[in-house]
Amino acid sequence: MANRKIKFNHKGGFGNQVSGFVVDLRQKIKEETKQGQEIIADELTDAKKKAKRFFRKKIKRVKKLQPNLLKKKRGIIFPSFNFRGFNFKFRSPRKKWFSPKTSFWDKFLKEKSRLFEGVAKININSLKKRNAQRQRLKAAEAKVAWYRSILSFSLALILLIVPFKILSHFDIFNVNKLETQIINRSKSALNNLMAAVEAAGQMDFKLSASDFQSAGQDFISAQKKLNNISDSILFLASLSDNPKLKLATESKKFLAAGAFTSSLGNNLVLATDSLFSDNQENFSASLDQFIYYGTLASQDANNLKKELKKIKVKNLPEEYREKFIILSEQAISLGENLNNFVGLATKLKEALGATVDKRYLLVFQNNAELRASGGFLGSYALVDIRDGKVRNLEVPGGGSYDTEGGMTVRVVAPEPLWLVNPSWHFWDANWWPDWPTTAKNLMWFYEKSGGPTVDGVVALTPTIVERLLAITGPIDMTNEYGLLIDADNFWELVQKIVEQKNIMINHPTATEALVGIPATSTVLESALPLKQGLEVNSDNKPKKIIGDLMARIMEVLPTKLTKDNLIDILAMFESSLAEKQILFYFNDPNIQAEMVKHNWAGEIKEAEYDYLMVVNTNIAGQKSDRKMVEKIEHLSELMSDGSIINTVKITRTHTGIKNEPLTGVRNVDWLRVYVPEGSKLLLAEGFIKPAEEYFDEKPDPSWQENELVKNENKALIDEASGTKIYTENNKTVFANWLMVDPGESVTVTLKYRLAVNFLTEPTLNNRLEKINKFLNPAEEPLIPYSLIVQKQPGAKPSEFSSRLILPDSWSVFWASEKKYDKVNGWEIVDELNTDKYWSILIEK
Repeated sequence: MANRKIKFNHKGGFGNQVSGFVVDLRQKIKEETKQGQEIIADELTDAKKKAKRFFRKKIKRVKKLQPNLLKKKRGIIFPSFNFRGFNFKFRSPRKKWFSPKTSFWDKFLKEKSRLFEGVAKININSLKKRNAQRQRLKAAEAKVAWYRSILSFSLALILLIVPFKILSHFDIFNVNKLETQIINRSKSALNNLMAAVEAAGQMDFKLSASDFQSAGQDFISAQKKLNNISDSILFLASLSDNPKLKLATESKKFLAAGAFTSSLGNNLVLATDSLFSDNQENFSASLDQFIYYGTLASQDANNLKKELKKIKVKNLPEEYREKFIILSEQAISLGENLNNFVGLATKLKEALGATVDKRYLLVFQNNAELRASGGFLGSYALVDIRDGKVRNLEVPGGGSYDTEGGMTVRVVAPEPLWLVNPSWHFWDANWWPDWPTTAKNLMWFYEKSGGPTVDGVVALTPTIVERLLAITGPIDMTNEYGLLIDADNFWELVQKIVEQKNIMINHPTATEALVGIPATSTVLESALPLKQGLEVNSDNKPKKIIGDLMARIMEVLPTKLTKDNLIDILAMFESSLAEKQILFYFNDPNIQAEMVKHNWAGEIKEAEYDYLMVVNTNIAGQKSDRKMVEKIEHLSELMSDGSIINTVKITRTHTGIKNEPLTGVRNVDWLRVYVPEGSKLLLAEGFIKPAEEYFDEKPDPSWQENELVKNENKALIDEASGTKIYTENNKTVFANWLMVDPGESVTVTLKYRLAVNFLTEPTLNNRLEKINKFLNPAEEPLIPYSLIVQKQPGAKPSEFSSRLILPDSWSVFWASEKKYDKVNGWEIVDELNTDKYWSILIEK
């Protein structure tokens, strides 16, 4: 077998041609392999026969040595015993027979081992022969494999080239035609999709729905062409360097996004239509429809986001890549916004009495006379709501002062209010900037003044009314007041009507400003169930105009709520909520949690590091805050020992004209600065306190003390400046007087050290942080620093700046906003129109 040679010179037939190698070569290999297998089988048979004969012979020799024959002999009864300390042992014949010298079993095992060695030699020779045969077979197969590779490569070329040739022949994959038929449609769809998502993100559902539908139509048109192209062909196109073909490969992914796009547009249309349906009497049904279709739209937006993630940005035209990235980000934002909007609508349904009647206390805070939560509480209303409809509206014509007669207890006012009255009343109860705290206090005073319990409190400022009038247009109040009130003249006209007596007493030389202001006793004709208490002392109802105007706006606003101006109304409420011109508090914890979630609750926020809130409270300064301009400068110096020292400068400028009615008076301000809890005051200067003679009136010892004011009344007092220092809402408060005359500016300065030390070893709460610390014990940790600055509710935007100065060897590793990223800290200049937040990571 070893001397045989395989030859490749045989001929065979393949069809009508003579084959060069394939058929005969395979037959020869098969024949030789068969012969080799027969030889190996013969050799193994011979080896087995020899081994069998050998074993028979040897087994006969050892059969007589079976160990069970020894059992016929008796063993030793006492193999060992002890006598007088001597041990005696008798050797067992059994042990003797199996000792190393005489053991027949040992010989048997050696004999068996020798027999197996003989068999092994036979097997080794057989394996050598088989191995030689295998080597010859492998050599033959190697030659066949080379030819087989050529054949496979040829077939692959055919599979790649033929489809392109066929497609080119039928003009299916012609690049120029594809560009006009599919690519242009895809680009158009992409443009419409981006516009739709952007509009929906801004809550412009009408425009968004239109753009979504346009995008959907483009996707459908493209799909008709793409259905003729298989996924395998698109995969081949993705291997091309042609940008047009690369865009084509993403087309079917766009179609998947297009399906959700079309559905999203339809659901948005149905959601908005449900809000403006003819069935306005059934508020719950309309809101349920909105929630249903809004939920579907939210799901479509989330699915759209997932499909957009599958699209490879690098395959898009270069001019679209950045836009597409923005689109993907907007799709994420759209899904979140719709989710939040639907969640809010669900809670709103309960808040508006869909299942249970609701009663709310509405308070009107005049931010021209600032108080901590927004402004002086001159007027209020009691509103009963059922299924989204106002069932009862009470707006006392005498305003908040009408509650004085029903007050059943006497309460000691906070000390700064002693400037006007040591007895605390409902109209001064909005004492804290934390709205939940103030709202609860207002409800307590309202009940103690004879009012009913309510389900929540809503605060509004005149800024809201001005913005609403800009949407509704002028309100005709000619019959009652001979006036047409709009956004431009609202504040001036209403203040003159409300403050007629005040102007006559304090500004007798300015009475000409009151010429033409009508009496206020005319009863307003309204479709709303309005009650103003005009039956008693109807001539002394200076706040009647507030109730009349509110009733008119509530009548007109629903007629202005259309698809065309929905975006304007939503944008107005969104900005007003962010600026805290509207504040909500609900007794229902689920609804209140929704307010907190959307940052509409007006609460003082927790801060991990630095915090600042400047709160102005106008006491006996009339409406002078309308003319005040405020500038806040914040400086933080991080020391090398890890401590941080802040310096805050507050400059208030009075732009009013002296003796001008209502605004041309001294601005008397109880200024409170909220900073991180535990901060230590180092310096306070620039404060001016009213003369002590204005505080002559003191509270009676029998009056009740409010629990919420105890900390303030027990405050520490800085001897150098008279600044009060106390704790409130987990913040340290520095409070003092500041007075500014018309045409003047006053600056006050506070310098304090924060309680936190930035070099204190941080607590490792995260397992990864602990592992990193273990693996890198010598690594210097990054030092986090953040600043929260909260805007006072109702206040005009302040000019704000902040500087952070680091030690020379320290630098900013990361900043939340690149625009203020500095090597040695930050510099921020911003308008404080909403709450602000900045953060950085510092490395040593």
